[in-house]
Amino acid sequence: MYGQMLLKVCRPKVGRNAPSVSMERRGKTYETARLRLARHLRAERASRGLSQEQLADLAGLHRTYVGSVERAERNVSLDNIERLAMALGVDISTLLGPGQG
Repeated sequence: MYGQMLLKVCRPKVGRNAPSVSMERRGKTYETARLRLARHLRAERASRGLSQEQLADLAGLHRTYVGSVERAERNVSLDNIERLAMALGVDISTLLGPGQG
């Protein structure tokens, strides 16, 4: 009884860190870079038939990290964006650009 413990790990949603769908600049609404990266990354990965785990292995990142990037939960460093782009065989601008992904 005393030797068994159950550890519950939760990832709470924190209001101030939750991704914003859009932001306003001079009265115009635009998609945040974090959401644009998430959308492009997911589209590029899916078009190549890769799982998040496979992409993570190719990029040298953890699988849960890739998932959190695709959910726009992380403020990703340029180094890691570059690693993801290289793993997908695309230019970094493909993941950050305004196109459809």
